[in-house]
Amino acid sequence: MDLILAVVGGVTLGCIHAFDVDHVAAVTALSSKHGNPKKASLLGAVWGLGHTATLLVFGTFSIALKFVIPEAVASIAELLVGVMLIAIGIWVVRDVIAKREIHIHRHSHDGSEHVHFHSHSESKEHDHTHSLFFVGAAHGFAGTAAVLVLIPITISQSILTAIVYLLLFGIGTMAAMAFFAYWLGVITKRISSTRILTVIRGVAGIVSLVVGLIWVGAFVL
Repeated sequence: MDLILAVVGGVTLGCIHAFDVDHVAAVTALSSKHGNPKKASLLGAVWGLGHTATLLVFGTFSIALKFVIPEAVASIAELLVGVMLIAIGIWVVRDVIAKREIHIHRHSHDGSEHVHFHSHSESKEHDHTHSLFFVGAAHGFAGTAAVLVLIPITISQSILTAIVYLLLFGIGTMAAMAFFAYWLGVITKRISSTRILTVIRGVAGIVSLVVGLIWVGAFVL
């Protein structure tokens, strides 16, 4: 019965946990440039892998040693997540502006001057795989204390079952984020306008920045 509870509860809660606002903001900001559903889903899965890795390591350590993660440590980790979201937001917005993916191009036809939006964006996609792994790892560490609270008392009596729960929780998180990123890739692929794609990426960066500021503000104030 404990094992069944671990399987069902772990996967279900993992899927739900994936859609926490800070998770979605970070993954969207870093994967919104890719108009390739498979590539985007891979990035989402890599984020989930990083999240699962730290959650499993620190969660297992906590359960095995009956160690409760201090509230101060959990708060600092959450604060660092906010700072990370701010950094991601600034980086994405700055990258969009610095590369001038869309800029105004002015030229003349028959003595009449025209202004057009012109793109010089690179065709080769930058790989954010490693970045998303570490972002996911940071999220996993920050959320370890909260996730451990979700483990039923009956499961926590068995270290093996609790570890299975954490592993399946991570797999559920990974699958859900890969699914989300896949459809984000589908949407961006179907948008043919480079200008709209650039706006979407810029907005994603701004959202990450705002969420990060709110996150940090909640701990500072």
